Amino acid sequence: MSGMLRIFRIVAAAAAIQLLMNPPAMAQPAPKILLIAREPLKPGAQAEYDRIESETAVLAVKLGCPHPYLALRPRSGAKDEVWWFNGFDSRSEVDSVGEAYKSNLPWNAALTRNQRRKEPLTGQAIEQFADLEPETDSQPWAMGRARYVVVAGNPAARVGGSNVFKGRDGTRYEILMTNALEEAERVARGSSFVVLEVVPRWSFPAKEWVDGNREMWKAASQ
Repeated sequence: MSGMLRIFRIVAAAAAIQLLMNPPAMAQPAPKILLIAREPLKPGAQAEYDRIESETAVLAVKLGCPHPYLALRPRSGAKDEVWWFNGFDSRSEVDSVGEAYKSNLPWNAALTRNQRRKEPLTGQAIEQFADLEPETDSQPWAMGRARYVVVAGNPAARVGGSNVFKGRDGTRYEILMTNALEEAERVARGSSFVVLEVVPRWSFPAKEWVDGNREMWKAASQ
């Protein structure tokens, strides 16, 4: 009986990974470079932080933010923090986006103002670029189209089908995406994993993200 139970668990785990490897429609190849930021929140800061980031997202549309960005909030692990993803296809794109931020004076001023408003609410953010390490079994990239993101940040934690990025400090990120919370939680076993949920109202989506999951982005546009 114990042998059959072990087999059942293996089959169930394989099924969960397979479901995660079937991402939403219109998925694209993973970016060559992923900017990952983690911003800790101080106790009691959530409500005001929500107001500021929701306002920033509205201003991003109004003032022409030059690059889409995705906000995510942990459902497990350190919940009092916010993750941010920005994807780039090359170093030259990173540089051109940086110049576009500087040249868009109204957006730059609004962003700077709101960042100052956030300072009493947050701790020191951790931010770094991570480079894609192509894997033969990696799933198509579904950033902004999938509601949940599983991240394994421990070198010993390996997940088949993940997109793998290596930070400039050596940190390894294995990333899987899905629209099914149950499957995300089933794969994310133990403290080596974090399940993140997209926060549309804090994000500035690319058009293809919205086209790929209109249901998720509908609330943010209302």
